[in-house]
Amino acid sequence: MGEYNNVEKPFLDKLRDLNWHVIDQGSFGIPQDPAISLRTSFKEVTLKQEFIKAVRKINIIDGVAWLTDKQLEDLYLETIATEKANLSLLEANKQVFEKLIGVTKTTVAKNEVTGEENPLVKLIDFKNWDNNEFVAINQFRVVTPGGPREGLIPDIVLFVNGLPFCVVECKEVEIADPISSAVDQIMRYANTREDDFGIKEGEERLFHYNLFSIATHGEEARIGSISGDFEYYLNWKDIFPEEYRNIDLQNYAAEEESRYRNNGLHNDPSVRQEVLIKGVLNKEIFLDILQHFTLFMEIKEGVVIKVVCRYQQYRAVGKILRRMRTESTPSTRSGVVWHTQGSGKSLTMVFFVRKLRSQDDLKDYKVIMMVDRKDLEKQLSATARLTNEFKEANIVGSRKELVPKLSGIASNLNMVMVHKFVQEELKHSKSLMKAYVEEGKVPEFKPFDVVNTSDRIVILIDEAHRTQGGDMGDNLFTAFPNATKIAFTGTPLLTDRHKQKTHERFGGTGEFIDTYKIREAVDDRATLDIIYIGKTSNDRIKSKEAFDADFEDVFKRQSKEQKEEIQKRYGTMKAYLENMDRLRKIAKNLVNHYVDDILPNGFKAMVVGSSIVAAARYQYLIQEALIERASIEKEKVNPDQDLIEKIEFIKIGTIVTKQDNNEQGFISQARKNAKEIKAVDNFKKDFDYSKDEEGNYLKPETGVAFLCVCDKLLTGFDAPIAQVMYLDKSIREHDLLQAIARVNRTKKNKTHGILVDYFGVSNHLKDALNIWGAEDEEDIQELLEYFRDINKEIPVLEARYNRMIQLFTDKGINDFEKFVQQRFTDKDAEFQLAEDCIELAASVPFRAQFDTYIKAFFDSLDLLFNSEAGRKYYVPAKRLGYLLVRIKNRYKDPSMDLKWAKPKIRKMIDQHLETLGIDSRVDPVSLLSKDFVKEVNKLGKNSKSKASEMEHAIRRHIKVNINKDPALYKRFLQRMEEILERYQGNWDAIVEEFEKVRSDLEKGRKGDNQEEGLNEQELPFYDFIVFSAFNDEELSDADKEALKKLTIELVKLLQKNISKPNFWKGRAAEIRKLQGEIDDMLDFSGIERVMQLHSKLSVEIMNLAKRRHQDLTK
Repeated sequence: MGEYNNVEKPFLDKLRDLNWHVIDQGSFGIPQDPAISLRTSFKEVTLKQEFIKAVRKINIIDGVAWLTDKQLEDLYLETIATEKANLSLLEANKQVFEKLIGVTKTTVAKNEVTGEENPLVKLIDFKNWDNNEFVAINQFRVVTPGGPREGLIPDIVLFVNGLPFCVVECKEVEIADPISSAVDQIMRYANTREDDFGIKEGEERLFHYNLFSIATHGEEARIGSISGDFEYYLNWKDIFPEEYRNIDLQNYAAEEESRYRNNGLHNDPSVRQEVLIKGVLNKEIFLDILQHFTLFMEIKEGVVIKVVCRYQQYRAVGKILRRMRTESTPSTRSGVVWHTQGSGKSLTMVFFVRKLRSQDDLKDYKVIMMVDRKDLEKQLSATARLTNEFKEANIVGSRKELVPKLSGIASNLNMVMVHKFVQEELKHSKSLMKAYVEEGKVPEFKPFDVVNTSDRIVILIDEAHRTQGGDMGDNLFTAFPNATKIAFTGTPLLTDRHKQKTHERFGGTGEFIDTYKIREAVDDRATLDIIYIGKTSNDRIKSKEAFDADFEDVFKRQSKEQKEEIQKRYGTMKAYLENMDRLRKIAKNLVNHYVDDILPNGFKAMVVGSSIVAAARYQYLIQEALIERASIEKEKVNPDQDLIEKIEFIKIGTIVTKQDNNEQGFISQARKNAKEIKAVDNFKKDFDYSKDEEGNYLKPETGVAFLCVCDKLLTGFDAPIAQVMYLDKSIREHDLLQAIARVNRTKKNKTHGILVDYFGVSNHLKDALNIWGAEDEEDIQELLEYFRDINKEIPVLEARYNRMIQLFTDKGINDFEKFVQQRFTDKDAEFQLAEDCIELAASVPFRAQFDTYIKAFFDSLDLLFNSEAGRKYYVPAKRLGYLLVRIKNRYKDPSMDLKWAKPKIRKMIDQHLETLGIDSRVDPVSLLSKDFVKEVNKLGKNSKSKASEMEHAIRRHIKVNINKDPALYKRFLQRMEEILERYQGNWDAIVEEFEKVRSDLEKGRKGDNQEEGLNEQELPFYDFIVFSAFNDEELSDADKEALKKLTIELVKLLQKNISKPNFWKGRAAEIRKLQGEIDDMLDFSGIERVMQLHSKLSVEIMNLAKRRHQDLTK
């Protein structure tokens, strides 16, 4: 009831406030009547009559509904056709989505009112959104034929015009990882969880129409699409348009304060479920997201995902359109969207174009997307195709094409590189200047031509801070003098030392259109924070004396004359940074860091050299260091074969620009090698170590683990698998922030990006952060927190360790730290303390808190695993891992698992547990296993621990089996409760009685002669009818005999019918006929109590027969 009262019911109440029609079925048992949820059968996932009523209503001509009953019936069958098609969930969902938004046209043969042939039909009224039918139903039971479970009951399902657009799963906040648990359950419902045997767990049909799903525990709610797992369920932290923002986003309301502040999570108020409900389930916004802010995109070859916008994208698009409507001049209509790197600026442009095209007053705008790099042009053009209107022909390939392609009035979507706005003469300025001097002339430069004077043009400028200055920026303004210019940047120029600030350069009202900064993105888990590891001091390069000393050391083998020649030819700094001995030392260091800290977790690395020469040299030197490291590993007393294979699997690619025809051979060879192994594409792939029967790798190309670069791929390159950047180059300001952002992308099990600095850019980093306005100290401090020095993580690890200790000492386990530090000398006392800790975890809230704290501790330890500070926590980590697994096994709690631990931590704890005879990867021994008694006896003389172990094993066994024989297992449950009450505190007696219960559970129905004349197949049905109709009342002899006779006949009838092949899957008519016969049998049984409940009992008996199919047909 806690989940219903604290989460589910408040959710439904807020939907009522938004004028949804709410059907609240409470939380009392399994729904029995499908009519309450507007259906004729629990197998249906859509509301047919709601669909027909809504579609009839929204298709009106001159106030007359023109669709006939037959047409509406056909439209319904056409809309749900995916349910019977052989399509994947994503394919079916995309097909329905395209039908709903009109990409696929929906028509009928004829409008019988007007006579029009093949008229279009609306399934959703997007313009008059309140004209649609919005229904919310809780405890929405769906029967799943052919699955291992009888069915599923999502907490809340939201329907628009009878179609289930959203599934909401609510969890009590006190369980371990409530959001993760809710997402996992949604994935089970959608049948999208990983399953080794391909067993159908849920009902995909319910998700064919799904826009998104919601996981909530009240204090926090997140949304995600059918493609998303836990990592991609994100908060919605704003309400836009502002007129709907009638609650305080930053503070809890009075009624929420007590409910949310008592559970100890103390979340940010903006993530609570009311914000999400009003932010996305407002009727207008809900349909707006469906129509304009949802898309399907290919993220890699053959892998398509469904994307639903984030709140900052939705808000930014709304603000741009509002500015275009309300401002009167090209300058004030223009402006800058400041959204940090990795927050989806390209997709924001796509969402903008899609919404623009449906606005009657704005849809005639010509749209021009502008980029400043060829690789970004390729990337953005791929994204632009998602608008459904972009064509290759609309890419402006040269300056000559500017006027022909962009001067017209067509309302199309175009793409152009800003470099097309460079004067032709400037491209050849050096040679032209020499010619002018030789001829004795002074050059004349022509002003850039106007391309289009229309004010119905909007230009979307990507990475605007790089193109705002100089001739290219000026020429852009000249070419389209009246256009609205919307600039997107993650790193705007803001300080007075810049000639012009970004938001001033692009006009507007003096303020950014919208901002979404680094700290917000990290808090939202849209991007990751960066751990900074300094390997050198910038002072050594800034100080001439120190640098000269380094230079002398690096080139100590060269003569004085050779050193002078090096300085003269290459420059001291360049020669120093490209020196082979220096690079070899760094390569060895970075390989050791990568192998120890990054490779075990399955992530990859970028290496940034100071020049093309340095980047290419790094490839060869890293390969050399990898061979050396593999050799060292092989020579160890106990070599880690798994690690050795992973090292030898690694490949390296160098991505650099071609210099000239005279470049050095090793550079050309490195570039050629990168092309052959498709380094960039394969770098983005997860490592795949699978082998064929001969032991050969099936996908060796996935071993590209390092990309060595100089300038390329430092902006716009999106590879979430890249976790670490090894930086050996002087990069400043925006370029530095852009480069670092290559490792801030989110990916499963990736908790942060890492910057390992071999050049010493820490001061540059502070300068880069200060470009956002030195006067705003609070912003600067937030940004500095985003780049966290790894040494500052040591006190975080210590604090998380101390919090772990305090969790137990606050509960009276005073020697807990002595336990985790392995300082007990009395082994019996140590074992008893462990048992006391496990007993504490009988409390679900305590388990949830323990689970949260231990995850945070392990995450910090993983980050510092190979440091001196981290090693001192190895023993506590092993002991805490031991407790975690013992708690999981005792309480049969699957959420208490080590699966979430990073591989380094998991491996260390697993090895420790194996020495104790515990395998964390294997499920605990089941109650009826021959090894159960042996496992319990490992608890020694501690009878209380034995009793607890047996109690929870018995409870788990009953919970798993109760649906197969409700009456029998309810008797066992009642018997166990009586034992606990009768023998309170007498643990020896409880253990003895539990042994008897276990023995009887093992026998099951065998030898159960409670009712003479009934066999093992009949007894479960007899007991079920008695339990359901009579409860604990004593039956008369006459009723007993009548019930026996009834049960025998009933089971014969069941066996005769269900023995037919595939009875429960494809024989709907026969199932209904059988249920009708059973209903009649009960109704005319002559047993009053049974006759009164005949309808309910007939349904339940059919369900029981299905669950006991194997027993009935053997």
